[in-house]
Amino acid sequence: MENAHGCGAVVPLETMKEIKNIAERHSLPVHMDGARLFNAAISLGVDVKELAACADTVMFCLSKGLAAPAGSMLAGSKSFIDRARKNRKLMGGGMRQVGILAAAGIIALEKMTERLEEDHKNAKYMAEELSKIDGVKVVTDRLDIDMVFFEISEEIVSSNTLVEKLYEKNIKINGEEGGEYRFVCHIGVSREDIDFTIKCLKEIIK
Repeated sequence: MENAHGCGAVVPLETMKEIKNIAERHSLPVHMDGARLFNAAISLGVDVKELAACADTVMFCLSKGLAAPAGSMLAGSKSFIDRARKNRKLMGGGMRQVGILAAAGIIALEKMTERLEEDHKNAKYMAEELSKIDGVKVVTDRLDIDMVFFEISEEIVSSNTLVEKLYEKNIKINGEEGGEYRFVCHIGVSREDIDFTIKCLKEIIK
């Protein structure tokens, strides 16, 4: 299972516990794709350990919200990790001298989890400002973490034009997918950056 979900929604802890109980009754292992697991914990107001306890194995990303330059971690039983190490080597996944990445990962875990709430607040602020722009519809039921999804009709501005015009202002955004655009807040996005982005959007779709 995935938490937080790629669509920006967070799965409640009780739902995760229920899924784990069902899996155990059928002797099925549970793996958690927790790329933004710490964001989910912040959103739910629970310890990340409570979410991890709902799975047998957990993967989470050290970059993204936790701001490391690269890297993810896989957690599970000792026997599982032993097999994972072997399979990683068989698939050519080993790297030499990765200590510098590990050092950044330690900082991510020890320092960066404390600031994730700032990203969540910035995302909500951005959603509020986007919703004030005529022609922009914010998806308000998926504002659980650091992502903001919104819609702009092709009649107002095409996806390609929006992407190109924003890029000219050094604002990178992917084209719409499923009718939605997405902004993600992180350590490199300030309130001033958000205000600038809103200003640029207003100019593009006026």
